[in-house]
Amino acid sequence: MKMNAILQPFAPPLETLRHYDRHKLRKDLIAGVTVSVVEVPQSMAYALIAGVPPQYGLYSSILQGVVGALLSSSEHMTTGPTNTQSLLISSSATAAILTLRPELSIGSSAYGMAYLELVFALTLLKGIMQLAFAAARMGNVVRYISRSVIAGLTAGAGMLIFFGQFGNFLGVHGAPVKHPWPGIPGALQRLWPALRDTNLRAVTVGVACLLIVLVTRRISKFIPGALISVVLAAGVMAATGNLGGVPTIGALPSGFAHFHVPQLSGAGVQALAGGALALAVLGMIESVAIAKSIASHTGERISANQEFFAQGLKNTLTSFFQCIPGSGSFTRSALDYAAGAETRFAAVFNALFVAVIYFLFRDRAALIPLTSLAAVLFVVGAGLIDWRYIARIIRTSKADTTVCAITFLATLFAPLEYAIFIGVFLNLALYLHVAGRLQMVEMIPAGGGDEGAFREMDDDSGALDRDVMLLNLEGSLFFGMVDELEHRFNEIVRRPARVVILRFKRTHAIDATVLGAVERFAIEMRQRNRDVLLCGVRPAILEKMEAFGLIGAVGRDNVFPAREGTFEATRHAVHRARSIVGKPVDDLPVEQMTPLLEPWSYDI
Repeated sequence: MKMNAILQPFAPPLETLRHYDRHKLRKDLIAGVTVSVVEVPQSMAYALIAGVPPQYGLYSSILQGVVGALLSSSEHMTTGPTNTQSLLISSSATAAILTLRPELSIGSSAYGMAYLELVFALTLLKGIMQLAFAAARMGNVVRYISRSVIAGLTAGAGMLIFFGQFGNFLGVHGAPVKHPWPGIPGALQRLWPALRDTNLRAVTVGVACLLIVLVTRRISKFIPGALISVVLAAGVMAATGNLGGVPTIGALPSGFAHFHVPQLSGAGVQALAGGALALAVLGMIESVAIAKSIASHTGERISANQEFFAQGLKNTLTSFFQCIPGSGSFTRSALDYAAGAETRFAAVFNALFVAVIYFLFRDRAALIPLTSLAAVLFVVGAGLIDWRYIARIIRTSKADTTVCAITFLATLFAPLEYAIFIGVFLNLALYLHVAGRLQMVEMIPAGGGDEGAFREMDDDSGALDRDVMLLNLEGSLFFGMVDELEHRFNEIVRRPARVVILRFKRTHAIDATVLGAVERFAIEMRQRNRDVLLCGVRPAILEKMEAFGLIGAVGRDNVFPAREGTFEATRHAVHRARSIVGKPVDDLPVEQMTPLLEPWSYDI
């Protein structure tokens, strides 16, 4: 049994193989080829965003693509470098190297090697964190991150990509800055001194590539406009001998990623921990959102914990083979599905085709202009801004608009890892604000011939009884609403009601802090020679009350568990209350009232 639980996370590829056939193989191969021609230029471009040479983006696409596809709970998940992950890598690694190695000169070979080591360490730390989250079954936490946060974050990321790649588009190298500002101000800080060196030939090539990408996208999403533009630009550079001195990516190494243990010290862990956590959280949000989006069309069942495990193991393993942190890619996953992929093996084939392209054409890739990759990233960045959804948020909710706007501004002007946490914090604060509203209303007989029924009281004119008050509590009662609950209890103590009935039929959960508040209220009422009754208590809630000691404080005769009939427990509690205050009970004899005599003597 324990062995099955250990092996369960590795089961997805075996389940897929069980029903695999030649028809699925053919469709997966076609989809794999289609996605690979998009992924090659993307992975190189995302490597540039991360601040590492392009080959590391290709290594990550190949290795992470295989591991991530095999273990994902989605049959269409394509993993590897992504735009937002690469932005975070750059932000986190740059901040860390300035803290750990301030003596290094920006742009030197020593700086580049140290930077690479930090990136590989980020991959490892991110993977370990995601595996820990999976072990703790924390996958469902992503449900509490709203789309408003993601919309603001991705819109800001799109702007950062645009400003970050503007120097490459103009054919200039940003000036090295010892203490760079975060966000867009930092991008402008590096770009401004270099504007006078703008390379008009590079701009011409970049504009041409941008037009090719945009036109091909309008014709069909299956036309690899990015690859076409990059190949044509490299061809022009080769034909002209790059007479204009357009900056290019340079020669790619002849070998492949080799085994390498990331260098990680205690100080390095401390410097990278915040960035790694932000990468882990953002990567999880991206992957689950992608998987669920595609599952809405395929009917697949997505497991958030399985995604945590898949992404965590993928990053952990590939960190030892010179890979940068990666995640699920919405663009490539959606293209995988649209290209007719049947199973997860399409993404595996995609990674293998990327490897084939790399080995066959790496010698010819040296002349790829950086401006052509910048043009591709301009389109990617623009696609990250979901104007329609943002407009709908603005029309619908002020709270969501505020969360989205603050996250967007934080992304533009604060370190990116902080922006993520700011957005998540605001989102959780909004959720707690809504969830923490106490739903407690007074109830009165419904009337209208519906004997024994109750309804919420519209105003004070229809109170149940001057001596008896019936209050209905709804939802999940947790510590966040205790202050309001105690305030209401204090008001009730000042009212003349001799008996107060608390109805818990619509209460789904209750914590110890709330139980303590109810107990203090019951004790205070008893000290004033008054009573508190509990009715409609569900079995799970009743068990907690018994364990906490609340039943003893209230008295077993004053507890009426939930019953099958509508308002049945409530009617019994009302009759009990009227008998306490000496009022007549007309529709149910007092001897038929059945309070909680034993801890487990209730009907569901």
